[in-house]
Amino acid sequence: MRLRDISIQHKLLLIVVITSSAAVLAACMAFVAFDFLGTRDALSRRLVSLADVVGANSTAALAFDDPVDALETLTALRAEKHIVSAAIFDQDNERFAAFHRDLEHFDPPLPDSMGAVLYDDRIDLFRPIMLDGEHIGTIFVQSDLLELDARVHRYAQIVVLFLFVSIIVAVLIGFRLRSVISDPIMRLLQVIQQVSEDRLYSVRAPKHANDELGELIEGFNLMLGQIQQRDETLVHVQEELALRARELQVELTERERAEGRIRSSLLEKEVLLKEIHHRVKNNLQIIASLLDLQARQVEHETAATASLVDSRNRVRSMALVHEHLYQTEDLARIDLAQYLDELCRNLTSSFGEVIGAVNLHTHVEDVAFDVDTAIPLGLIINELVSNALKYAFPDKRPGELRVTLRGLESGGYELSVADDGVGLPEALDIATASTLGLQLVTALSRQIHGTIDVDRTEGTRFVIDFGGQPDEEQWAD
Repeated sequence: MRLRDISIQHKLLLIVVITSSAAVLAACMAFVAFDFLGTRDALSRRLVSLADVVGANSTAALAFDDPVDALETLTALRAEKHIVSAAIFDQDNERFAAFHRDLEHFDPPLPDSMGAVLYDDRIDLFRPIMLDGEHIGTIFVQSDLLELDARVHRYAQIVVLFLFVSIIVAVLIGFRLRSVISDPIMRLLQVIQQVSEDRLYSVRAPKHANDELGELIEGFNLMLGQIQQRDETLVHVQEELALRARELQVELTERERAEGRIRSSLLEKEVLLKEIHHRVKNNLQIIASLLDLQARQVEHETAATASLVDSRNRVRSMALVHEHLYQTEDLARIDLAQYLDELCRNLTSSFGEVIGAVNLHTHVEDVAFDVDTAIPLGLIINELVSNALKYAFPDKRPGELRVTLRGLESGGYELSVADDGVGLPEALDIATASTLGLQLVTALSRQIHGTIDVDRTEGTRFVIDFGGQPDEEQWAD
């Protein structure tokens, strides 16, 4: 397990142990190093003192050239267990006397410079031998470091023992003191888990101190308070939304019921309206049939017969509007293309016996009008087409008759009924004409807010613009 993954309690304990152990180890190492250096210096000083004493006792032997006496003086160093060897050199650096604790024959190193030289396992010391201020020789003393090594080894054991004891003490103290930091954190963690699992934003973590942990806990409690306030606001909003949703559901249900009732009512009215259009159409057909029968009974009276036929055609044009209305889904508007095509066919069939080879053409754009416009428009076309069939082509002369209805850029419509027949008399004024047909055209054009224009250049062409603003100037009279 990596260090960052262990619990904070163990981390705190580990930090305490490592810190205290490192401090104790550093202190012990410093103490051992200081003692090592001090002991080595003391050993060097003592070695210098021994060398000076032995050198002073050897001045006579050097002065009288007595190596035996010098050797006896050196042999006295056996009492010092740390002395390994010693030697005396004359002033020419020739070996004068030599001593070794373990060897019979020993070649000491030649003096190079005065002073002590420290090696890993020994100290070599060269000291001058002086007599009356004159350098008469050199003494060499070699000491081992067993005493120093033993002292260092002993101190190392003490350091290990002391370090072990300090670790135990640090662990015990750490166990006692880690709760100061870990307990508030663990309690804070418990509160966090409770809030996360139970959504209880009203709980608070206890604050035990005013340190950084206390500030952390206080900040966490403040955050919980803000979350609790927002949660309460959210709950209140959700309750209002739920209430509003229920109200909307009730309102929607009521609206659906009302729409159902309206649809049912509209369906009933649609059926009723279709039935009305059907009955109106039937009644108009009956009237047209009666007019037809009456026309047959007065065949010897040409004027009366023509009047009855015209009346019958007018009634049929109105009946045709109602027939188209109840046969379509849209009961308010009628498709003019189908209506005018059928109306013109009926008129051609009605005057088939008195006209010759007259070709009737209809061109109607895809437009639809309500009943208030369709019926007057149908009557106007009925009158203009009937007049053209009756008077424009005498003696069954052939010709062309065109009925056109198109939309205008101004938003209105233009109806054109044109023939290439004999034309109208020049003296005939449409506005003051006394014939019933032209009077109907004039009155019905005014009803649909239309204006009439007559072109007599090639046959006769009636142009009626309607559906826009009424021309008050034309109808001023």
